[in-house]
Amino acid sequence: MSPEAVIDWLNEEGMIELDPGFPVDGDLFSAGLDSMAVMQLVVVAEEKFGVVLGPEDMTRANLSTPESLAALISEKSS
Repeated sequence: MSPEAVIDWLNEEGMIELDPGFPVDGDLFSAGLDSMAVMQLVVVAEEKFGVVLGPEDMTRANLSTPESLAALISEKSS
C-alpha cells in the first residue's frame, strides 16, 4: 500500500479530510486525526485489508503519517 493510497482511503472513509496535496510525511494528528478516528481506522483496516492491528501497533509512530500507516498495513498484510 502506498502512502498516497492511504490518503485516498482516509478521505474515502471519512476518517479525516485531507487536501489532495497532503504530504506523505505530513502529521495526520495535526491535520485532525483524533482518537475516535483511530478506532474507526483500526476497524476499517481490519475489514478492508484483512490485517489484525493490536494494541502494540497503535503507537503515534505507526499512525502519525500516511507513510508510516502505509508501512504498518503493508507489514501486517504480508
